[in-house]
Amino acid sequence: MENRIQIRKILSCFFAMAMGVLVNVNAQSVPDLMDIRPKEIMDLVEDSTTQISDRHKKGKQILNGCFDAHGWVEGNSSIISTTYVDDWSVAPEPLRKYNNWPHSKQALQHDFLSFRLGHSRVQLLNGPSKDEIWGIDHNVPYKIIDGKVSQVDDPNMVPALVGKEYFIQLPYWIKKVPITVYVKDTVLQNKTYHLVFGTWKTHKANHTFDQYVYWINKKTKLLEIVQYTVRVVDPKAVGFVVFDDFREIDGMVIPFVHRLGYLPTPEGLIHEMRFQSIVLDPKGLSISDLRGLNKND
Repeated sequence: MENRIQIRKILSCFFAMAMGVLVNVNAQSVPDLMDIRPKEIMDLVEDSTTQISDRHKKGKQILNGCFDAHGWVEGNSSIISTTYVDDWSVAPEPLRKYNNWPHSKQALQHDFLSFRLGHSRVQLLNGPSKDEIWGIDHNVPYKIIDGKVSQVDDPNMVPALVGKEYFIQLPYWIKKVPITVYVKDTVLQNKTYHLVFGTWKTHKANHTFDQYVYWINKKTKLLEIVQYTVRVVDPKAVGFVVFDDFREIDGMVIPFVHRLGYLPTPEGLIHEMRFQSIVLDPKGLSISDLRGLNKND
């Protein structure tokens, strides 16, 4: 349980950096604590345990269908290798300072362990730090510059890399969310979505666990939008990620575009990741290659 809490804290830090903004809404059940539960869920938790049980079952059923539609299966790969551009040039000027890369349109090769967060490596492919390698080994950040490996004191690197791994595999991780409650169906930009609320420990807002609202396309059963809180960085923080350009890779359906912002629409965009390739277990790359600080592990 302690490890799971640590991972959620790491991811929360990433989400805050990815957003670069804090957004406040009126629905807050605890002072200065963001509560993104829709009104339907707040009313049910307070008034009807029977209805919340029925909605829990439907929510779990919808997320299980989403999991199956995406096809993520633990054990079908050891390593995931990706190339993408993380583009912050689309952000409003005041928010570009939250970009953790040295370039506004940073191209990267990002390799990481499948279904195991905290072991990741990126090679910068353009910009002022081209050819540098930034990585995390057992959640310890390091850099390789001019062939020299050194541990670095950079608290931003771990959440930045872990968060991107998490987003790519998000349909796998949603099946591990213990509290899932169906909210309602809604329409956005001519698409109908199932909305499912997800969290840990308790339905009610608390300072320890984040909250999520998953938007599942009713027709395709794919996860297209996620709203989330960012407890560790700021209790009032909330953001969205929108997934697009879904492609099938070795039987798995993966979005090749991730748009992050404070609204699930183009008006709220802060930055976006556009993938050129996602490869499972690429030839010539082994698990030991991701052990930047300890090749013998």
